Amino acid sequence: IPPAVPFNPVVKEFVEPNPSDHFIYWLFRYRCMECKMAGQEINEIVPRSRSKKSILDWRNRVVLCRMCHAQFHLMGVTQTKIQLMQAKRKEYLQSIDRGAYL
Repeated sequence: IPPAVPFNPVVKEFVEPNPSDHFIYWLFRYRCMECKMAGQEINEIVPRSRSKKSILDWRNRVVLCRMCHAQFHLMGVTQTKIQLMQAKRKEYLQSIDRGAYL
């Protein structure tokens, strides 16, 4: 019988960042970063229409529920909305102990 490995709660898991939907859902713990309900959609903060490369940048992708996603796009995506969403992304990742992905 091998010796028991002691549990170390300080060990942090790290997953190599990538733009896949699976990684993005994992990164946000499958929760909407706005209302904390179950996340259902991945949103690009800077819309695809403004930058075709935005979908390939995992730092530009967040998880939202359908209602928060619709609210983000309501009346168009402005530079102010983009900046606010980027700040909320940072705050949310820090709040769920995923600051290493900023």
